[in-house]
Amino acid sequence: MLKKEHKILVVVSPDPIERKQLLSRLAVRLGFARIPSDAAKIISNDIFSIDLATAYFVFCSNYNFRGAVLTNQRLYEMAARGLCVVVGVRSIPREYEFICRVFYPEDLP
Repeated sequence: MLKKEHKILVVVSPDPIERKQLLSRLAVRLGFARIPSDAAKIISNDIFSIDLATAYFVFCSNYNFRGAVLTNQRLYEMAARGLCVVVGVRSIPREYEFICRVFYPEDLP
């Protein structure tokens, strides 16, 4: 089981199918599910289908850091309070690397 830091956990992969599989494996490692097929049920396709005001955790397979600055701020505030925030991206911009813990495909076998 991974130790939760107060950062946004980011899975980086250009392929959306592989990204969702990696998110499922990470959800199992974090203890949110027992097997990856169960973890796939709690992963949302986009951030706007999640009510961030009432969420206890966030798993999103398709996120864009440059899309909405207020959403980035809200996700970082949630992570700083200790809530689990995990997003999948195609690539991570340099200006957001310091608030994230990044996982690549080779990190999650």
